[in-house]
Amino acid sequence: MTVILLDPLRPTTIPMEALGVIGDGVQVTDEVPDGVRQFLTVVPKSDVLVTTDREHPAVCARVAGGDRVISAPKLLGDNLVEAAEVMDRLWGYGGWEVTQTHRSLAHYLVEETYEVLDAIESSDSGELREELGDLLLQVLFHARIASASGNFDVDDVAATLVAKLVHRSPHLSEDVVGPVDIAEQERAWEIRKAAEKARESCLDGIALSQPAASLAAKVMAKAAKAGLPTELIPAELEAALHAQADAETTLRAVTDEFIARIRAAEKAARAEGTQVLQPGDWAAHWPA
Repeated sequence: MTVILLDPLRPTTIPMEALGVIGDGVQVTDEVPDGVRQFLTVVPKSDVLVTTDREHPAVCARVAGGDRVISAPKLLGDNLVEAAEVMDRLWGYGGWEVTQTHRSLAHYLVEETYEVLDAIESSDSGELREELGDLLLQVLFHARIASASGNFDVDDVAATLVAKLVHRSPHLSEDVVGPVDIAEQERAWEIRKAAEKARESCLDGIALSQPAASLAAKVMAKAAKAGLPTELIPAELEAALHAQADAETTLRAVTDEFIARIRAAEKAARAEGTQVLQPGDWAAHWPA
């Protein structure tokens, strides 16, 4: 008695281990697609059951009875395929999702990126996994919007990434054995990157939409890497960057204090049984 559990994403791929037990005919559960059935001999009372549904009652009964289970191997990335399909189904409902644009989602992308950074700082692997998933949703969402416009889809995004990684990392396509020299790896990356994009300036490729402080730091770093003498960096730029850093530190401290007061008021209110605070509750529980 055997259950052959096929991968729902690739139902026509039959595990090699199953080839020796399907020759005399099999039973199939209802959801097995016709494209699979045509390659099988279906026998109503066969000892072999072919399915793509692990939770099917007939499958559960057989497993509980001790049947051997032959499963198709799960491939790395299968859940990514499923995530893209879920995004597609969400889009198919025609609700909030289809009203969004690349621009309307931009602030979510920034917020999710910062939440990933917070998770990294917390050293909480579970939180990091969740936040990376939220960031992945943004990638899938933007790809789906582009697909609806006929520009590109999520497969094109992945293919572009693969092509870039392979081209810039020669050790991926060569018979390299053992550790890769990091300096050589970085050199090869930069050389191939420069060959890909014939840029007119050492500043080409810098994200201009980033905050002013990080933009200034990036521009200075790129210029220095290109050999720009430090004396040519405007003094007012360095002064403004230092002033921005001081302002950031001050604003951070004041904000952290404000956060602490909010949390303290909420905690005090909850201790008295108030879960949803009204204006009067905030004032009554606000820390001195």
